[in-house]
Amino acid sequence: MAKDGSLKSRIIKQRHFAARELQFSIALIVVLALLAGIFLQTVSSALISYYGMDTPALGVLLILGYVFIVILLAVFFTHRLVGPFKRLEYEMKLIVAGNRLNKLSVRNQDDLHIKNFINYLNSFLSRFDDMSVEYSRLNSTVLASLEGMVRELEKEKADCPMIREEISVLVKKVHEFREKW
Repeated sequence: MAKDGSLKSRIIKQRHFAARELQFSIALIVVLALLAGIFLQTVSSALISYYGMDTPALGVLLILGYVFIVILLAVFFTHRLVGPFKRLEYEMKLIVAGNRLNKLSVRNQDDLHIKNFINYLNSFLSRFDDMSVEYSRLNSTVLASLEGMVRELEKEKADCPMIREEISVLVKKVHEFREKW
């Protein structure tokens, strides 16, 4: 049973492990690491052939260069991937504290899969807020009707058909709310 705004249920054959954007980001990091390694190897070969620097120190410098490149790429990748989640954690704490008007923000440098994730979270929060407002409205309607029924029942001659009709209306409203959300 599909509702408005919900994802249609269908069977999709998954052809890749994760989001294509994430795969592209990881592939870019790997390619950059390989290119940097090739560059370091070329520089060391040039130093050996041109200057005759065939020493163990060159091997140590080459290894340190590889380590530096891997660390640099790891910091870059974690900043792009983990950084937004720390920011989201802070913004979600604000929302939990009662600031429901805040939407989760997207930075320009965030990866596309993070932007999509934030957009889905914002639509979830928006629908949750709509549901909360409608639930509050339903709750106040039910309470007002129940108070009216209590007043009617306190009379000596209660109007039972009217109370039965009000209960029927309340049941319909509760079912409508449950079906909608």
